[in-house]
Amino acid sequence: MALTMTDMLYENPFDHFLSLLVDFIIFFFKSIYYTLETILLTCIPYRFRKLKDVSGQVVLITGGGGGVGRHLALNFARLRSRVVIWDINKDALKGTVEALEAEGLYCHTYLVDISDREQVYEVAKKVKEEVGDVNILINNAGIVACRTLWDLSDRAIESTYAVNILSHYWTTRAFLPEMMNSNQGHIVTVGSVAGLLGTYGCTDYSATKFACVGFHEALFTELRLLFQTHGYDNIHLTLVCPYYINTGMFAGCRPRLLPMLEPKHVADSMVKSIRKNEVNCTLPDSVRMFLPLKCLLPAKICWEMMYRVMRGPHTMMGFRGRGKATAG
Repeated sequence: MALTMTDMLYENPFDHFLSLLVDFIIFFFKSIYYTLETILLTCIPYRFRKLKDVSGQVVLITGGGGGVGRHLALNFARLRSRVVIWDINKDALKGTVEALEAEGLYCHTYLVDISDREQVYEVAKKVKEEVGDVNILINNAGIVACRTLWDLSDRAIESTYAVNILSHYWTTRAFLPEMMNSNQGHIVTVGSVAGLLGTYGCTDYSATKFACVGFHEALFTELRLLFQTHGYDNIHLTLVCPYYINTGMFAGCRPRLLPMLEPKHVADSMVKSIRKNEVNCTLPDSVRMFLPLKCLLPAKICWEMMYRVMRGPHTMMGFRGRGKATAG
């Protein structure tokens, strides 16, 4: 489905200009429509919005053994989804099962090292056979080392990339074909505000979360092009970029301007975004308002804001964390 050269080039300059003019006019009117749509939907209370029905759908959550992942499992199980949990920690999986059973709910659990490509493909095949095709894939698992570049070991860097971004390729490639065959599915990429703004002590973590943003945006454009040409209109993508989450993953960090987010709040917000088929979910909303300043202000001003106002480096210097942990 690659575009041919005749699609990209115009021998006649007038044809090129006319095509550009038509596309610009269409873009202009669609921009007005989408802006008004966004304003309208923002003003409509959540309970009055038309939400996606997820009952009976297979929802797979990586890193579902604790933190945000566990709350996501509870939320989707309450919505009568068929929940599948992947985690590398056997005790964490057991904890999620017990949390669901306490409410009379059930989930399927699989012990998986998502950094192992072959293991991902093998367990994905097992999920399809035992549970069914995955309708909603939530790439939630992640780890953080929080050390400066010169203190990071080679192994720590490789592990962070393997878990935080490369695993997204393996899980998405494992489940996307069935979504395309049925023209139904939803892929959720859990990034971070650290993937929108570089953070002290996180050259590995921030880089992988920036990669998550790029992965989401590139995959979004590929599926949108398929929609334009082949009618794939019911495969949705959501990028989630939360601030620090109070799960122990960033234990010891003390943000100056905003308190850490609670896992339940993050999970609740994610489920709402998924059911509304939102493309982006930044938490809290106020953070999204300040991000454009990074591109608008001179670099030295951005540093002063980060160092003196937000005190980003000071926030991370108290990190004591818990090593490998599920995102959120």
